[in-house]
Order: sequence, then C-alpha cells, then structure tokens
Amino acid sequence: MKRKGVLILLILVSLTYISNGAGIIYVDVNGPNDPGSGSFSDPFRRIQEAINTTSNGDIVEIREGIYTGQGNYNLDTKGKNITIRSTDPEDANVVTNTIIDPSKAGRGFYFHSDEDANCVVSGLTLRNAQTLGYGGGIYCDGSSPTIVNCTITNSSAQLGGALYCYDSNSKFESCTISNNYSTSDGAGLECWWGNPELINCIISNNQAGGNGGGIDCWMNGNPIITNCTIVANHAFSGGGIYCDNSELISKSSILWANNSNMGKQLTLVSNSTASISYCDVQDGEEGVHTGAGCTLIWDSNSNINTDPCFASFYPNSDPNMWDFHLQSAYGRWDPNSEIWVTDSNTSLCIDAGDPNSDWAAEPWPNGKRINMGAYGGTNQASMNGNPGDFNIDGEVNFEDFCELAGKWGYEGSLIENLNNNGTVDFADLRIFAENWLWYQE
Repeated sequence: MKRKGVLILLILVSLTYISNGAGIIYVDVNGPNDPGSGSFSDPFRRIQEAINTTSNGDIVEIREGIYTGQGNYNLDTKGKNITIRSTDPEDANVVTNTIIDPSKAGRGFYFHSDEDANCVVSGLTLRNAQTLGYGGGIYCDGSSPTIVNCTITNSSAQLGGALYCYDSNSKFESCTISNNYSTSDGAGLECWWGNPELINCIISNNQAGGNGGGIDCWMNGNPIITNCTIVANHAFSGGGIYCDNSELISKSSILWANNSNMGKQLTLVSNSTASISYCDVQDGEEGVHTGAGCTLIWDSNSNINTDPCFASFYPNSDPNMWDFHLQSAYGRWDPNSEIWVTDSNTSLCIDAGDPNSDWAAEPWPNGKRINMGAYGGTNQASMNGNPGDFNIDGEVNFEDFCELAGKWGYEGSLIENLNNNGTVDFADLRIFAENWLWYQE
C-alpha cells in the first residue's frame, strides 16, 4: 500500500511539472489573477515574481504586453542560469510588442551574481530605463549573460546608457541598441575589464556627453565586434568607438556617419590597440584618431571606404525610419513589407566580409562570402549574383549545369535546390534553364 501511495505521489508531481510546461514559467501582464502562479493558464503578472520561482535551466516566457512598475524593472536573476524570453524571439513583431518599460524608475536587468553564458535574455524590447549610475538598460557586473534578439532603446545613465559591462564577457547577438544617452561615456555600451562580444548588432543614434557615442572601452575593456553596423552615434570624442587602455577587434562591420570632435568613427588613446579588417569605415584611416602609444592594425587589402548604400538612411532624418539592410539589384529583404525587393544599386559591402566566416545562412544567390554589417551571415543578408551561377564566375553555363547534374536527386539544404523543396530535381532544372547563358555585366 505504501508503495502505491509513493507511486501516486510521483505521478502527481510529474503531472504538475508537465502542466507547468516542464520548466517553463509563464508571465502575462493581463493574467487573470494577481500575482498568479506561473502556470500556462494562471501566469504571473510580474517578471521578477516568475524569476524568483526558477531553478537553473528553467525558462521564463513573457507574453506580449508592456511590463512596467515594481517587479518589472531592476530584474535580478540572482545567480541562476535561466532563460528569459518572449513567446517567439525570432519574430520581429513579437519582440517589438514584448516590452519592459521601467518608466525612468530604474534599470532593466542587473546581473551581478556570477551568471554565465547559460543565463539568456532573448526576444525582448527594453525601453525607458534610467539610472544616475552605471548601465541604464542592462548592467553586467562580474557576470556574463547572453543577450539575443533584443532591442535596448531610449535609456540613459552616467556610464553605459544602454549597456554596461564590468569584468564581463557578455555576448550580445542580433541586438539593436539605439537612441540611448549617457551623461558621461558609452551611450550604447560602456565596458571595463573584460571581453564582451557583439555579433550582428546595430548600434545607432546613441549620444554620449563624453567619450564613445556607440561604444566606450576603458582599462582592458576589450570588445570583439563581428558583423555589426555602428552608425550615426555622437560623442565629444570617438563618435563610433572610443578606446582608452583597451584592445578592440572588429571584423566585417560598418562604421559610418558617426560624429565627434576627435575621431569620428574610432578614437584610440593611452596605449590602446585596434585591429580592423573586412570593415567599411567612413574616411578610411582618416576616420580613426590614433593617439600616442597606440597601435592601429589596419588591413588595407580588406577594409573599404565607400557609401554602404543602406536601404534607408539619412543622418538628419527620423531614426525610426532607418533601415540598415544593404541595397541590392539581386534582392534585399524589406522588413516593412516582409518581402524581397530589388534596388537600382548593389552595395559594395555585399560579399565583402571575412572570407573565413560561415556564409551558409545567407540566402542564395551570393558570392559564397558573408556581407559586411549587421545582416551578414544571416537569412536577411542582401543577395548578389544569379541563382544558376553555382561556381560564381559571373556566368550561367555548362560548368554550372554539370554542378547541378552532380547533385541530382540529393536532398537537403543545397544551393542547387533552387526552389527550396528539399530535393534537387526537375523543378530546379526548369529554373536553371530560365537563367541559361546569364552573365554579370
């Protein structure tokens, strides 16, 4: 009898765990009860209450809405490696409509208890955060969380209007950091001691009263920047990036239309080093101020200085209308209409990123090389060339036909699978025939 009782208890516990989403705790600002219990049908109303109930590995799923007031800012994971996410972090509309808004009463998130890369924040918009100290939007102190597909905007602080990293190796991926302000340094990101990594991020229209409109690096704040677009940021020094006793590595990125009194795109002072390769930097090396004792490692064979031809960008226009996808005569993703469109121009930043980077996620056709900028290496990368030019020699001819024939009947994600149905077959041959003898002028 005792064994049956224990078995029934285990079954009930298991069913309760399953009903709560197997480690998913739900939050809905419009939940039926206050505070709620965190189940699917009875979600918490406040994010911190959900976080407080979690254990390592759990997920806090936040439904669309505006989260403001006590319990929805100064969010603290308390050292737990959990995931805090929207219902669909890959859907731009869901991200836009899942909003944490401190209403200038405090920060968004405060990580200070040794959280590592397994602590993830994904698919949220953070706006109107403010502190008189460090890190208006997110403050990482001795912690290294992963921030993915998030927007941090209209936030402010003394240092790090949007983000502040101290002794942190945080990773920011596919984030938009825009319209933030710092009274002193680092309107977009302030980093001291550590190696934060930024991948496929947009950093635009941030303004610092001191140094580093986009990014400020101080005392071994050594960021690694890959495929980022850093545009139209403003500061007294280092409009785009400012480095003081720090090391910067930037690849496949665009620094354009940043503004300051010294070093519009990049400023190096006090024994700093910057390695710049496969980047589009306005004014080239002239856009970089290199102070005494500093080293600029500039790859003249890979860096360019040319208008990136953004889909929509004018420095004095409404920043909310800017679109940093690259113009292309062969196909550019339009986030407003959510379709592929074509332009009269093709940006020279297309197929100009680091040739050692993985280009497989970019839509075909392309030059089998990632684009510069925030959409390089992603499924929204602007296209280039003809879909039938498999060997990218600028022509569709017998050599390309042989490549198609060599993959005949193959299944999977292949460039020869032109209609994306999963198999190289007659449907692909029909598309190939339509492009026969094309050549790039």
